[in-house]
Amino acid sequence: MNIQGNARSQATKKKIYNALLYLLRHKTFSEIYVKDICTVACINRSSFYEHYQDINDLMNQTEEELSKNISEIFNGTATYTTNDYIKMFEYIKENKEFYTAYLNSNGESFMGQTDFTKRVERLKNTPTQRKYPEKDMIYHMAFFGAGLKAICKIWLNKGLQETPEQMANILYDEYKNNAKFFMN
Repeated sequence: MNIQGNARSQATKKKIYNALLYLLRHKTFSEIYVKDICTVACINRSSFYEHYQDINDLMNQTEEELSKNISEIFNGTATYTTNDYIKMFEYIKENKEFYTAYLNSNGESFMGQTDFTKRVERLKNTPTQRKYPEKDMIYHMAFFGAGLKAICKIWLNKGLQETPEQMANILYDEYKNNAKFFMN
């Protein structure tokens, strides 16, 4: 029996993730079925269902894990530098197959409410907080997140023509009037 968290369970999840990435290089998300994942990962369906309810759950859990990794780039700071955003765009580029499929399918939790709530907590008692009341900051962050999601989606759909550095500059140019709120 695969107990969640043991080495065998983690190896199965890794196989499933790798199968998902492989399939996303060859099919759209809507064309991928649990059967396809199991075939590519060389696992049986019951192994898949030990970890995920369905293909959407796989996508959502994968995004949650990748989102944690992005959050670590920004961990602990109230304002972000252009270099932080370059690292974020580099990470998205490294995981382009997943993010292309995710942002084109549902992508609802990309930079979701939890991320903004954590960011607002970090902004308390900073010069930014004095400029924007706490009750309003969540709206500014939601606006920023929706814009960031749209920018990432377009960048991925265009085939990553710009470098992560160029994307960070595009992001900065878009939000420079509120740069003190979003970045240094």
